[in-house]
Formats: sequence, C-alpha cells, structure tokens
Amino acid sequence: MQPSANAAETPPVNVGLVEQVIEYLRDHVATEQLRPGARLPSESTISTTLGVSRPVVREAMRTLAATGLVEMAVGKRARIVPVEGKMIGRVIKNAVLIGQADATDILEMRRGIEIAMVALAASRRSDADAAELRSIVDEMAGLLGNPDRYAELDMRLHTSLAHATRNPLYPLLIEAFRQLIQASMLEGLERWAATPKLQRVQDLHVEIVDAVVAADPAAAVLAMTQHFDDAISAILGPIVTEPPADT
Repeated sequence: MQPSANAAETPPVNVGLVEQVIEYLRDHVATEQLRPGARLPSESTISTTLGVSRPVVREAMRTLAATGLVEMAVGKRARIVPVEGKMIGRVIKNAVLIGQADATDILEMRRGIEIAMVALAASRRSDADAAELRSIVDEMAGLLGNPDRYAELDMRLHTSLAHATRNPLYPLLIEAFRQLIQASMLEGLERWAATPKLQRVQDLHVEIVDAVVAADPAAAVLAMTQHFDDAISAILGPIVTEPPADT
C-alpha cells in the first residue's frame, strides 16, 4: 500500500529537536522572568535562533500548551497563562481511571495537605477571611438535608481556607481535587443520612472555623484531623455499625 500524499508532505517531527525547543522556551521564560500575559517569541524567531523547522517549533508550542503553560491562538504569538488546578486534577483523575490510585489514596493525600493548610489559615487569615468562613458555615447549618447544596458550600469552605493561607499553591491543589472532593463529600453525607453522625459533620465544620477565626492553629489542626478521620470512616467503613446479636 502506497503512503498518502499528505503523509509524504508532512514527515514526522524529530522528537529530540522538539524537546530541545521546549527546554529553550522554558529557559527563556525563567531567564526573562515572564509572567502571565507575556508573549513568547514568534515561531519564525525561534526557528531562526535554534536552526530548526517551524513544524518543530509548533509541536513544542503544542506540548507546552498541553501542560497549561502557554495559550495558542491562530495568527498570534503564544502567551503565558496562569497555572490552574485543572491541569493537576487531570493527572489525578487519570491515576484513578487506570487504577494507579483509589479513594483511600486520595483521602490520605488530602488529609495531609488540608491539615497543614488549616494551620496556616489559622495563622494568616484576615478579618475578611474570618467573616467569609463564618458566613459559609452558618449557611451550611440549615442544609444538612440538602446534600448537593451542602457539598457545594463545603467545597467553598475548603477553597476559602486555602486562600486564607496566603500560599498560592493551596488553592491550586484544592481546585485539582474539586470533583473528587465533591464526590467524596456527597458519598459521606449519603452514608450518614438519618444517623446521629450527620450532625457531627456540621459540628466539626464549625469547630474548624471557630479555630481559624480564633487564630488557633493547634485547635484547627485537631478539628481538621477529626474531620478527615470521620470522612475516611464514612466512605470506607460500614454504613451502620450494630452490636453483635446475642447467641
């Protein structure tokens, strides 16, 4: 079978050269201290500078765009864009999809991240952060019977705690886990529905917020630790634990 004309006209791009261009562009971003909104050199400039073809440069740009570093548009130079948690989220979802990680792994990882996160939030939160956290947890109080809305507010609470740390990586991580977090929240609420533990979910949220508002990192860590231990128990443990029958 003869190769198509299109195949003859578009020979495969040299992967080694593509990697060289990627490294050059990353070094360029670091050296020039480019920030979101800045433009990379044009394809023709990069091609001339490195002595490679424009298809090689274009493939390198596509690879960088796939990692979320740049944005490409027809007729325009590639632009640096802010890093988003969605990119990290795709990696985590792929790991779950192919069985490389499961719900237990996700909860264990989140546990460590959010316990450290809440300690920083308690140390660094502003008055505005405190007011926002209090407003969210107060609204949650009347919505335990509405799992979807409660989980939505729960997500907002964790996001607000992340922003209160003043560390830009925590919001990225919480965003990365967003879909998995909301799914686990809903599962826990459904498993605890019509049991005394359902109110405990809200009580622990209140304890977390009280500790952060009081600028008490130790108390915040204790409350968040219990929150995650309960969540792990809710998702991985039995729905109802009954005493053994008399024999």
